[in-house]
Amino acid sequence: MEALVLAVIAGIIILLQSYIFRYYAFKNVEYKCSFSVEEAHEGDEIYLVETIYNRKFLPVPWIKVEINTSKWLEFAETRSVIAQENRHVTSSFFLRSYQKVTRRWRLKCLKRGVFSIDNVTLISGDLIGNSVVSVPVEINSVIQVYPRTIELEKMLIPVNHLQGETIVKRWINEDPFIIAGTREYTERDPMNKIHWVSTVRTGKLMVRKEEFTSRYGLSVILNVQSMENEYFDAVYKEYIELGIKAAATIFDEALKNGIPARLATNGGTMDNQKQIIFTGEASGRAHIQSLMEILAKLRLRRVSDFENFLEYISESINNSQVVVITAYLNENICNILRKMKMKNNTVVILVTNKNIEFDSIPRDIDVNILKEDILQDVE
Repeated sequence: MEALVLAVIAGIIILLQSYIFRYYAFKNVEYKCSFSVEEAHEGDEIYLVETIYNRKFLPVPWIKVEINTSKWLEFAETRSVIAQENRHVTSSFFLRSYQKVTRRWRLKCLKRGVFSIDNVTLISGDLIGNSVVSVPVEINSVIQVYPRTIELEKMLIPVNHLQGETIVKRWINEDPFIIAGTREYTERDPMNKIHWVSTVRTGKLMVRKEEFTSRYGLSVILNVQSMENEYFDAVYKEYIELGIKAAATIFDEALKNGIPARLATNGGTMDNQKQIIFTGEASGRAHIQSLMEILAKLRLRRVSDFENFLEYISESINNSQVVVITAYLNENICNILRKMKMKNNTVVILVTNKNIEFDSIPRDIDVNILKEDILQDVE
């Protein structure tokens, strides 16, 4: 008889606590979650800050938070589940009466892009876990991750017949308006640059050395196709990601030297997926920052075929150092670039595919291959 009474009492207690915690677990519980910064660069470590506050006398025996974000945000010192492009992380708390808890997760930005935590799910229940309830919480925390810069000069391999110093130190071609002494002649120099007085004096062919001024602009043309006849997403994404890092490095140098620059690409951004990009030419931190934002948001999917795109923009580029970043070349592309050279432009090609067929490489344009072996693989 006593056992039956105890069993009834235990059952009532279990039902009562189940009712109390089921209906009051989330009452006056506040939860916030945000990134420690709004902007970062690829490879940076940042924090995800969680704050939960139990603003009532009744404690919460357990509460679990389910966080879903991009797999390219790596959580340190925790196990997470990755499914396709998403990362699932669980955070658990015990809250006493009127207790506030703040937790900081250390994250590493593995890749450029715009990443967000839109919503989380709070899960709680009774003391024995027999009754479970959940509620969604709107978060809307966003971080923009810019592509990282690379040691561009160390990664370049000149591949055509041009000799001498094929890698320009500041990634800006020499400006023909300022003469800064002489240097020894190389096969890439035109005959009209030879300085005959210095040649006679030194006994070697010498040419006029020219320096850059801000009147000579910079145009970076980025091809988001990794191969010809590519109609959907880039097949070899690592080639395009390498090109994006190269473009970011060039723009960073342009900012340091006050050089007016523009970006042209046949891809769209997350904000405008069907619009090609052809910016104006300008200098200054605000403009370069806008170019970096485009690179951060760039989708690896063509909007226009690269040959058509290059033909379309070629008429609008004059008096510029043109840097073409592409994974492949063909005769039509090279012919368009030759026409651009006739409009007082100089052209440098950076090839992101080290396995490119050498027969496609022109002999009259400065071509370099980017070595990607020092970079992490991009899936």
